Amino acid sequence: MGFFVGQAIAVDLILAVGAVAAWPIYRSAAFVIAVCVGITAGHIVAAAGVRWRWSGWWVALAALGAYLVVGVPVAAPGSLMSPDAAVRALVSVATAPVTGWKDLLTLELPLGSYQATLAPAFLLVLACAAAALSIAWRSTRWWMPAIAVALVPTAFGVVFGARSLAPPLRLGPVSLQPETLVGALAIATALVAVIWRTAHDRRRALATAAAATGVVRGGRSRGTVARTATAAGMVVVATAAAAAWGPWALAGQPRDVARSVVDPVLELERAPSPLAAYRASFTDERYDEVLFTVSAPAGIDRVRLSTLPFYDGRTVRAIDPDSGPTDPTTAFTRVPSSLTDGDANAAVVTVRMGAGAGIWVPTVGALRAVSFEGARAADLSDGFFHNAATGAAIELADGGLREEDTYELATLPEGTTESVSSLTPARSGPSLPAEVVPASLSEWIEKQEAGSGGAALETLLDRLRSRGYLSHALQLTAGETPAWLRELGGDGFQSSRAGHSADRIGALFTQLLDREADAPGGTDTDLVAAVGDDEQFAVAGMLIADQLGFDSRVVVGARLASDEDLPVCDEGACRGGDLAAWIEVQDAAGRWVPVDVTPQHESFPSPDLEQRRDPENPTDVRRDEAEPVLPAGASPADGDRPTEDAADQEADLTALWTAVRAGGISLLAVIVLVGPLVTILAVKALRRRGRRRRDSVAERFTGGWEEYVDTAVDHGYPAPVHLTRQELARLFAGEDGAGAGAGTEETGTEGAGTRLATWADRSVFDVTPPTAAENEEFWRIVAAERARFAAEKGAWARFRARLSLRSLLPRRRARRR
Repeated sequence: MGFFVGQAIAVDLILAVGAVAAWPIYRSAAFVIAVCVGITAGHIVAAAGVRWRWSGWWVALAALGAYLVVGVPVAAPGSLMSPDAAVRALVSVATAPVTGWKDLLTLELPLGSYQATLAPAFLLVLACAAAALSIAWRSTRWWMPAIAVALVPTAFGVVFGARSLAPPLRLGPVSLQPETLVGALAIATALVAVIWRTAHDRRRALATAAAATGVVRGGRSRGTVARTATAAGMVVVATAAAAAWGPWALAGQPRDVARSVVDPVLELERAPSPLAAYRASFTDERYDEVLFTVSAPAGIDRVRLSTLPFYDGRTVRAIDPDSGPTDPTTAFTRVPSSLTDGDANAAVVTVRMGAGAGIWVPTVGALRAVSFEGARAADLSDGFFHNAATGAAIELADGGLREEDTYELATLPEGTTESVSSLTPARSGPSLPAEVVPASLSEWIEKQEAGSGGAALETLLDRLRSRGYLSHALQLTAGETPAWLRELGGDGFQSSRAGHSADRIGALFTQLLDREADAPGGTDTDLVAAVGDDEQFAVAGMLIADQLGFDSRVVVGARLASDEDLPVCDEGACRGGDLAAWIEVQDAAGRWVPVDVTPQHESFPSPDLEQRRDPENPTDVRRDEAEPVLPAGASPADGDRPTEDAADQEADLTALWTAVRAGGISLLAVIVLVGPLVTILAVKALRRRGRRRRDSVAERFTGGWEEYVDTAVDHGYPAPVHLTRQELARLFAGEDGAGAGAGTEETGTEGAGTRLATWADRSVFDVTPPTAAENEEFWRIVAAERARFAAEKGAWARFRARLSLRSLLPRRRARRR
């Protein structure tokens, strides 16, 4: 008993270090419970296997059964809230060995007890405990693999851990890296387990020798003590050196783990830029349509739909067009129950969806946690992805967010807005390539002579806004005034082309330069010329900030409150006409400051300048004879949104893809669970077929005898290698002698087993080879004997015999019943 307890303690120490290594992945009390239950279940399975001498296959089946029975309450603790949740959790736990690893790689850490993300860790701990203890308790020579198996949870914590190293631990003047300490503990506990087992085996061998010879060895020799002390000293020195050198060597180094190269594949590249769809919100059909309603505490004045940091000369994007969606700085990742530990300053914001904004999810401030409500809560949680660098979020569940979908955000409100003039650029020059920056923009900046730094940025943006004029349309319908123009006062309309390509932004600054050339020294009111809306002015402001050395990005969202005369959401209800685009500018300290860029609408562009411009539509175009032709490389964003006649005609294969995906996952789960059983049956069937179809008749007799012996072994009979065929036949006859000595009407006075042994000996030693007819009779008797072996057992024993691996192992390893 002492051996079993000591070996279990040694293995448990290694598993405990593995739990410490995996702790940063979860950071939850539920993880501690799952580890303790998994280790306990592994002990029970391994002990039952030793007690009843189960084969490795049956130990694995018992461990799998324990995982399925205990997994739902332990690995998915939130599943017991309702029967539907319990059923979904059971499916998630059952499929976790195949699909659960994806969640570990795509969810943002820590995972907590989110859905069934604890299932892979629980399964791993249970399986490693059962396997390591089974090997260590049963084997007398080949017990070393048990140590390697017990170290697997430590490797799990490293492979599925965070991309960055944890902050060093400070112990006075000494700085220790947590990852280094975990590695040192894993090695130390593994050495303890090896030393304990080696010492135990040595003591047992000495006791056996003393009992056999009567010679009792004295106490431990000085050499043994010296070797032990030397080994311990080497471990201590190596650990101390690693602890001291680790933080210095690893400082600032990236950590290559599985999540560094595996990221979720999203549909962002195919989704249109939210800024390209901005102007469609100002049509009369969508202007007063409520997109979403926000209930937020005082102090929160902006709602973010999307953040667009990248510009390629045609459109602004949420992801880097060069790196794609796998760029770790802008990758959208799934969000568990919370992103960080609870924050006392977090505010709770409730959002109820109306018409929605496609895949984009309204968010506020710095997200800390999200919880969905309603019948679709689980599906929406699975489809929610968040970009920690930009604060934007998307929903990829079937259909995205729908009307009446509700969720709560725990968020840290953005701090007080600083003045633009106080910002300091992080660079001395632009970061965008020259080919995506219009020449007219650079020329306009030079002509302003505004200087540099935050003061120059504030001056340039103020002039851009005051010399611009707000317009949301290219043309007006005769006799009708659009809703957006009525809300502005309807004093005047100026047409403006949609889009924000480099050509469109260049035309904006060309208007400004032309007006300044016609009215040198004029006031801002005299120099009003640039016509557009937030779509063009946000991109223009982003390019101006980049030219001055500031990192900047475009944000599409809505304002809940504003100090200026700008559209805001009335009582939190954000309509299509309340959508806005602004820019965020980052200074050298890393702070992001929102800056409004909406142009004014009170001062109309100078009529003198407008009279000298070419008319927008110089000829009367007949629609039934004209076909629009886009120039090569034209941007779809340069025109108004297509109408309903140009709707996407692609077939909706969402339902088909969902069915194929569900069927594929189910089939994969069936293959994983049933595949090993089918493999064993197939191997035995192919072996029997190969033996019966050997080249010579004599070899077929030998193969038939081997099939007879293997069948007996699978049904629990021993087959010592030193016995002759006749002796084996009598051994396999059973208690009533059937199959060996007992005669039958078909075989005469000679039993079936004895007759098989005689024919097998004749096929090997007789000078006259057996005939084909005798071979057929021989195999018929083999089939009858296989049926007899099966008839002696119950249904469960027959099933075990069919799946037994004893006949596939070397004969000397077969044990007596």
